[in-house]
Amino acid sequence: MSITQDVKSLAIEAGFHAVGITSAEPFIEAERTLNERLEAGLLDGSGYTDETIHRCTHPHDTLPTARSIISLALSYLTDEPDCVRVDGGPRGWMARFSRGADYHTALNERLSRLAHNIQLKFGRHIEVRAVADTGPLADRSAAIRSGLGLRGVNTCVYAGEYGSWVVLGELITDLELEADAATPTNGCGECRKCMKACPTGALCAPHTVDVPICISRVTQSKGFIPHRLREAMGVRIYGCDTCQSACPMNMHAVPGNLDEFRAKARLGAHPELLPLLNISSAEFKAIVGPTTAGWIRRTRFRRNVAIALGNIRDPAAVPGLMEALADPEPVIRGHVAWSLGRLGTGRAVLALEAALSCETDARVESEIRLALEDR
Repeated sequence: MSITQDVKSLAIEAGFHAVGITSAEPFIEAERTLNERLEAGLLDGSGYTDETIHRCTHPHDTLPTARSIISLALSYLTDEPDCVRVDGGPRGWMARFSRGADYHTALNERLSRLAHNIQLKFGRHIEVRAVADTGPLADRSAAIRSGLGLRGVNTCVYAGEYGSWVVLGELITDLELEADAATPTNGCGECRKCMKACPTGALCAPHTVDVPICISRVTQSKGFIPHRLREAMGVRIYGCDTCQSACPMNMHAVPGNLDEFRAKARLGAHPELLPLLNISSAEFKAIVGPTTAGWIRRTRFRRNVAIALGNIRDPAAVPGLMEALADPEPVIRGHVAWSLGRLGTGRAVLALEAALSCETDARVESEIRLALEDR
C-alpha cells in the first residue's frame, strides 16, 4: 500500500467519512473570487479581510514546509426525524449541525487523532497543521481540488453519498502525497432549486452567497438585526438549512449517525421557545453551551428566540416577553419590543407604553415607538 493510501486508511479509521488529497499550492482562483466579493460587500460580517483571504488561500503561510493537504469530511446527519413538533408551547427550529454536540469538538478530536496516528505510522517527525472550520484555509476549495466533493450552487460541498450534510477539516503536512483529481466545477447542472428556496435571496447567483442577508449568518450576527430580515427568519433560532433541504442531491443522503450529533435533550430540532427566552446563564451553559449554537452566547440566542416568538404571534408568549422587556441588555429589549408589537394584544401594548416612559437607550426607544406605530 502506498503512503497516500495509508494516510487515507488512517483518516477513515480516525472516524472521518470522506477524504481527498491535494497539493499545497495556492488557491489562486479562490483568492481572486473572495477579493471580488469582499470588494462588492458580499462578505460583510464574515470576518474576511485582504489579509485573511491571502492567508487562507496560501497554505504555506500556515506551514512553510507544506507539500500536501489532506481534506476531510465528517457527516453530522443522523436518522432522527426532522418533522415539526406541535406539542407543548411555541417551538423554534435549530439547523441540523447544531442539534447535537458542537461539531468543532468532534472535528478537532478526529483531526488530532489522525495527526497522531500519521506520526506513529511513519515512525518519524512529520510536520502537520490541523485546520477546522474557521481556521486559515479555504476549506471548500481544498475539498473540491482534492476530489473530496462537488461544489453546489448553494456553495456547499457535496461529499458523495453523504450529501452536503458534512463539516470540513484539513491537515496541512510536509508529506509528499499523491494528489487526487479535482471534482467537476458544475455538479448541479441547470438545477436552481436552492436559489428559489432561499428565504432572503442570499443565493444571489450560482455559487455565490450575499453573506449579510444569509439567514444562517444573520442568526449568528451580533447586535440588532435589520427589520427586513426578522420576518424572514421565521422560527429559526440558529442556522438555516433551507437551501440544503431543497436540494435533490440531498434527498437520499446517507446519515453518518454519529452519537455526538444526535439531538440533545431539551433542545434538539424544535425546542420550546418560552423556556429559552429568559433562560439563566447557568441553564444556557448546561443546555445550549455544549452545542454549536453555544458560541453565539446567551444574548444573541435569546434575541433570536424573541424574534421567533414575534413571528409565531402566540399570545401565550406575552408574559415572558413582558419580563424580557426589562432585561439589562438593550439588544434583548429592542427585539422583544418588536415581537410585542407584532403580537399587538392589549397587555402587549400596555407593556410597550410603560417601557417607553422609562427607556434610556435611544435604539430601544426607537424600536418601542415603531412597535406601537406598526401594531
